[in-house]
Amino acid sequence: MRTNKVVPFTQEFRVHGFDIYWDSLDPTELTFMFVNHQRTGDGISIFRHKIGTKYLQHVKTVKSPLLYAPNDVVAMSRSTFYATNDMRSTSRIMRQIEIFFGMAWGHIVYYGHEGMFTTAAAGISYPNGIARSADGNTIYVAASSEPSVNMFRPASDGTLALVGKTVFKDFVPDN
Repeated sequence: MRTNKVVPFTQEFRVHGFDIYWDSLDPTELTFMFVNHQRTGDGISIFRHKIGTKYLQHVKTVKSPLLYAPNDVVAMSRSTFYATNDMRSTSRIMRQIEIFFGMAWGHIVYYGHEGMFTTAAAGISYPNGIARSADGNTIYVAASSEPSVNMFRPASDGTLALVGKTVFKDFVPDN
């Protein structure tokens, strides 16, 4: 339900990565998605913004056991997205070991129209930043420990198929 009433956002807001989605079907509205590292668990906080106003309206914050180390998010629609889990480990020492040895234990999750999280791609070495092509047919993921940018093709079920990779010698891609 949409309202003109200003409602304060009462959750913690500890932002990491974010994306902005513009839908050509309603060019007067933007959707903002933020990686939100709340003390009660990591999630993606989704907001709407009507162009010409000074406010963001909180739509929802979604969480899942599959979303435990999010680094960045890319919106695919007003309600669907991919997010990178940069590592499998959550303890500080194991995260350092994962980085040092470049373990390919990170993955990408997909949040679909049915409101469920699934693993879209796995076996990525520190998946960091994530972006989409203008047409949405290619997803780019910075794998910082490799260092590379992986290119994926999204399937209708949200899974990602690796279609290319650029490996860097003297450069580490980030967000």
